Amino acid sequence: MLRNCLILLLLWPAGLMAQHQLQQSVTVRAANQPVDSVLSQITRQSGLSFSYAGRPFRGDSLVNMNVSRKPIRQVLDQLFQGRVRYSVVDGHIILNAADGNRERYYTISGYVRDKYNGQMIVNASIYERTDLMSAFTNTDGYFHLRLKDKGKLPSVEITVSKEFYVDTALYVIPGHDREISIAIAPAMPVQLREFTVSDKVDKTWLGTKLLSENLRRQTRNIGKFFAEKPVQSSIVPSLGSHGKMAGQVTNKFSLNLVGGYSAGLDGVEIAGGYNINKKDAQYAQVAGIFNLVGGTVRGVQVAGIFNRNMEMVEGVQIGGISNVADGKLVGAQVSGIFNRAIDSVKGIQIAGLHNRTLGDVDGAQISGLINHSGGHLLGMQVSGLVNRVRGNAHGAQITGLINYASEMQGVQVAGLVNHAAGTLFIGGKNTMAREQEPSGIAPGMQISGFANFHRGNGHGLQLTGFWNHARDTMRGLQLSGFGNSAGYNRGIQFGLVNVADSSDGIAIGLVTIVKKKGYYRLEAFASDFAPANIQFKSGRKGFYSILSGGLVDGMHYIGLGFGGEWGLKGRLSMNTDVSQLNLFDKNWKSMAQAWRISPSLRFMLVKGVSVFGGPSFTFADDNNVLTDKPWKGYPGFSSDNGRSGWLGWQAGISFF
Repeated sequence: MLRNCLILLLLWPAGLMAQHQLQQSVTVRAANQPVDSVLSQITRQSGLSFSYAGRPFRGDSLVNMNVSRKPIRQVLDQLFQGRVRYSVVDGHIILNAADGNRERYYTISGYVRDKYNGQMIVNASIYERTDLMSAFTNTDGYFHLRLKDKGKLPSVEITVSKEFYVDTALYVIPGHDREISIAIAPAMPVQLREFTVSDKVDKTWLGTKLLSENLRRQTRNIGKFFAEKPVQSSIVPSLGSHGKMAGQVTNKFSLNLVGGYSAGLDGVEIAGGYNINKKDAQYAQVAGIFNLVGGTVRGVQVAGIFNRNMEMVEGVQIGGISNVADGKLVGAQVSGIFNRAIDSVKGIQIAGLHNRTLGDVDGAQISGLINHSGGHLLGMQVSGLVNRVRGNAHGAQITGLINYASEMQGVQVAGLVNHAAGTLFIGGKNTMAREQEPSGIAPGMQISGFANFHRGNGHGLQLTGFWNHARDTMRGLQLSGFGNSAGYNRGIQFGLVNVADSSDGIAIGLVTIVKKKGYYRLEAFASDFAPANIQFKSGRKGFYSILSGGLVDGMHYIGLGFGGEWGLKGRLSMNTDVSQLNLFDKNWKSMAQAWRISPSLRFMLVKGVSVFGGPSFTFADDNNVLTDKPWKGYPGFSSDNGRSGWLGWQAGISFF
């Protein structure tokens, strides 16, 4: 195996040089000229000569070609239309008959223009629906879309969308690079009513600050197209597994380290910072800072600072500071300061300071200061200062200062003034009613907008926007937008930074600090996946977090994971690491996603320095960007839907 790795490392730079030579730009002008004449033009401009065995083409065939500053590979694809395959050896481009072979990856490029005036169209979306690969046109109307040839489809549908234009679909034959020109027609004014762009969250203040222009532009261009995927992961909305198509995908499970963005949720979503959904969300959302949903919420929303839903809520909202429902509320709102439902409430609102609804209340409002209903009340209001119902009240109002109802049928109890125009059973001046303030939402639970501090042992949940602290033992869950700390962690910590004096539990984040018997490793290594890698491990020996990065064939990746180390004998030990790797191009465009399981044997040379190595198994998703990679030829599998896996290796040196 070591011999094969050495051969691979020696040949890999030559393969990279060959690919670079085929990327040289040339200009070809040919009008009814022989193929040999076109090849001569390429030779004069690039310095590469052509060689071939037999005659894979007729050199005297007449062709017409007019290309300017295009890569040699693309010019040859256009010239031979996939009938000839080619490679570069020692400055020679060797041509052979294709024998029906097609490239595994291919590029569709070209220009998009207005059908009627011919003007180039900027920022149009070009996308493929199955793999969710997309591109935008630049200031010249030019686009470059890379796709994967799955080998069985006779054609692939490409869709072009632009705000205020009619969606245009075309079919291309897969397997070969092509340059095309597309003309799209403006939409008639009467058709604008049919557009279903869901951009409410994009236009909020938070949407404009946290969502990139590419993500918001995609919504404007392809507001009618939505897809479903089982899993999403992201660091921030623009750095995630779905790339700039994230806002068009509804997920079953979403894990967002800082923040995530999606079309909707049909399952569970967890974020250290925030979750943003354009459409509906159902079942459960948990965020350290906030949840923002543009459609209807059915289920539970829990956030350290606030929840905002721009339509109806059918379930429970729990926020450290506020909850806002722009539509109806059917269920419960619980917050430390403020609850608001713009429409009606059928359920209960509980807030430390203020509850407000512009519609009817069919249930209860309980707050420390003020309750307000803009419609009718059928139920109960309990507050420390003021209850107000602009319509009719049927039930009870209990407050320390003032009750107000346009018409009251029931009971009013106030410390100073009751006002009612209708039937009143109990009321009057200087009537006192004091309620003992509840200690919390539930035993063992702390929810706040900024920080939670617990002086004893914790056995439940701490949820906040910035920092959680348990002075003694924590046997539960700490979830925050930034960091967690505990005297003795025996539960789960989820945050960017996790700190503990000692730990037997689990900490998930970028950096984990354990003061007593902590585990820290800085490692540089090579692998089948990437020639140059670096990773930092922190936590405890039995469970640590991994933050990694590396270079992969002109791209780079950022990885997150976890693992553990176990002693064997003497200086020998064993590690098992599990990581998720997100690949990006130089512009931080999400290109692919992979998962690696890497057991390794470790030998300590001296204290603080050790070497390690072992096998690894990689599973790659179908984001179709990896060609001619160093792991080509390793034992593994590939499926029709583009997913693949292979057995590889890793070896390196570790410090600390």
